Amino acid sequence: MNFNRRTFLKALSFASLNPLTLLKFSKTAAAQDTESLIKDKLERLLKTVPEPIIPSRPDLIAMYKKCWQIGMNKTEKGTPENGFVEQYVDAAFDRRIFQWDTCFSVTWAKYSQGALPNIVSLDNFYRKQHEDGAIAGVIRKSDGTDDQGTDTCWFTRNNLFSWIEYEYYCHTGDASRIPIILPILKKYSNWVRQNRRHPNGHYWWSGWGSGMDNSPRSIANKPYPPHSWIDYDAIEAMSAYYLVKLARVVGDKKIEQEFQALYEKLEQLINSTMWCEKDGIYWDLDKDDSFLKVKTVASFWPLWARITNANQVEKLVSHLNDINSFNRTHRVPTLAADHPKYVKTGHYWLGSVWAPTNHMIIKGLAANDCYQLAREIVCNHLNNMAAVFKETGTVWENYSPESVEPGNLAKADFVGWSAVGPIAQLIENYIGITLNVPANTIYWNLLSTEMLGVRNINFNNSLVEIYCDERKSLEAPVNITVQTTKPFELRINTGGKIVSQKIEPGKQKFTI
Repeated sequence: MNFNRRTFLKALSFASLNPLTLLKFSKTAAAQDTESLIKDKLERLLKTVPEPIIPSRPDLIAMYKKCWQIGMNKTEKGTPENGFVEQYVDAAFDRRIFQWDTCFSVTWAKYSQGALPNIVSLDNFYRKQHEDGAIAGVIRKSDGTDDQGTDTCWFTRNNLFSWIEYEYYCHTGDASRIPIILPILKKYSNWVRQNRRHPNGHYWWSGWGSGMDNSPRSIANKPYPPHSWIDYDAIEAMSAYYLVKLARVVGDKKIEQEFQALYEKLEQLINSTMWCEKDGIYWDLDKDDSFLKVKTVASFWPLWARITNANQVEKLVSHLNDINSFNRTHRVPTLAADHPKYVKTGHYWLGSVWAPTNHMIIKGLAANDCYQLAREIVCNHLNNMAAVFKETGTVWENYSPESVEPGNLAKADFVGWSAVGPIAQLIENYIGITLNVPANTIYWNLLSTEMLGVRNINFNNSLVEIYCDERKSLEAPVNITVQTTKPFELRINTGGKIVSQKIEPGKQKFTI
């Protein structure tokens, strides 16, 4: 299948925002010195992407720019042999593409504003969908074939397609992909339901399938233990949640009703069987439906799936804040520190801090209005990343939970998903700005007293500049400056109240 994508970026009058402008060169440019060419490409890229305004944190700005440089250099080209799209953002792990790595990479790549490939990278997986709906979690770059057969318990991966497609739609206002990808995602979800589900209604995979390779909760290449997996259940509930939203955008009532029913069924199943009120956490299950009590970040996926009530949120938050388990020097370790197999230097999924699971937790907290804690964890994560960046000059695959170091098994220059923190979380959580083009609204969780903002961010084909002045406390009045060429609504959460402001074209200043 060959998908023709019509994006909002193609209609822009700004020459620097044409899709993939930085990846197309003249013969003259190609003949330039390699170092000079890379420098020129980076300079043009940095003029295209949003410019964070954080005068007090030059270290975060330096790491932000470095991530764009690495991401630019690691962008890949499709080949006739693999049948991939012309250009795609790479997970940067090895000579394969990975499903959840790519979804998380699009999380930051969407801010390239047309200079680098982003959402089209997912089409590499959609193009390889089997007739029965299966989509491999890992595909070889050499020839575009599945890395594993459908009969293996690690064939599938975290099903995040519907989330990132919906996030891209909100960020850009481009709904043109939705009618194309919705039948693909429906078919894939139904294949998972038919082939990776026990008679008791719960889903199963393996340690490799979950992405938590050497976690003590599981075995990398075995479907048991556990018998029923809290993360897979919650991810499929979350996938259904976003499939409902995508279906509503294009008015597909049949798909909306099908996945609303699945969402509600999984919500009831997970909460009735996997929640332990005494422990205040979700657990995996054994074959007899008893709890398998290995405390990992997998237990926080239900937050993002929005299947938790206020009591459950409060208790899960208490685990995140517990200094004996998840509130360590670098938040959030993937294995609780009070587990006997916890490794202080990380050792992959025995405690390391990972970009995808941190982002899952941040998204889950935000989904339940825990914006302040989400920002606290992001600040901790970015502060530790920046300290390691100062010493090493790069970002890493994962990080030590107990010291300011990379994990003791970690790849350098990992952009890939590790750019989620320095780019996406920097804008969306540290600064606090998210875009919703269909609603013509910019949301700003303004939860800091420092001068913060962003310029050159594309919102509905208008380059917007928005920032606040420094203030003495969160309770103090805050001065806001906005410049735009198109009107929109600005909704600001100051931590104490939510204020809506109608923004008109031009430059304006106001005080909240």
